[in-house]
Amino acid sequence: MIITSIFLFSTLFIFTGSAKVAASTDETQLLEQLFLDLTIDEVVNRLRGLTVNEPWATEYVTAIREKRFGDAIWARHHVTGAVQNGTFSEVNQTIFQAIENDAIGYRTYYPEQYSEALAIYANTSNADTRTDILNLISNAKAETVSEMEKRVTYGIKCSADHLAYRSSCYRLLELMSQAKTYIGNTRRVYTYMSCNLRVGPYGGGTPDVTHHTAHLVARLIEEQCSRCPAHCDAVKVSGFSPRNSGHRKICLSSKEDGCR
Repeated sequence: MIITSIFLFSTLFIFTGSAKVAASTDETQLLEQLFLDLTIDEVVNRLRGLTVNEPWATEYVTAIREKRFGDAIWARHHVTGAVQNGTFSEVNQTIFQAIENDAIGYRTYYPEQYSEALAIYANTSNADTRTDILNLISNAKAETVSEMEKRVTYGIKCSADHLAYRSSCYRLLELMSQAKTYIGNTRRVYTYMSCNLRVGPYGGGTPDVTHHTAHLVARLIEEQCSRCPAHCDAVKVSGFSPRNSGHRKICLSSKEDGCR
């Protein structure tokens, strides 16, 4: 396993070249937007409705500052408390499965941002204890054209997974910005209680969306995807507007990461 890890990281260094990628010193900016999609500032200061789980929030911040990027990604999946014993209990998916699935999507649809993230991970500290996570991401295989075509869709899609309380989503829509300003290099638009409004990665030829547009789309998701599963205690909602030639993917659900 140690030899394999060394080999993979040697390959990773060759893949990214010898250019050094410096971590941002501005803690209000994302280091990279795929797997480390919370800034240090928003975790430390609990911005835009973010609720964090300790000690994982502190570990996330510390790991980024110390350039232990595998540790940071592992902590990121625990920061908001959705993971128990390494598994997303609501959908019975492990962290490794979630990361691998996201990595495949990012490599397929956002190759530039994927390469940038790998270049950053290549400079992880020797003290990093979760280089297995970085190996998993670097070994992701891009989907074929036929597989990609199966994913092409438009409009609103509802999901039975990651259900958020409709009351939380309704309140989120009341509180979030509706300004006609572009979201830019941000993934988490707003959080309120169990509800999260997130967007897909920025760039890669996909047009950005404004907070105003994200709000309108989220409102449609809230209206069209509300449901009460069997034995539910309240109406819940989960859905998304798939990425297409006109905008980034927009997700409204209880899911606290992803949206690719």
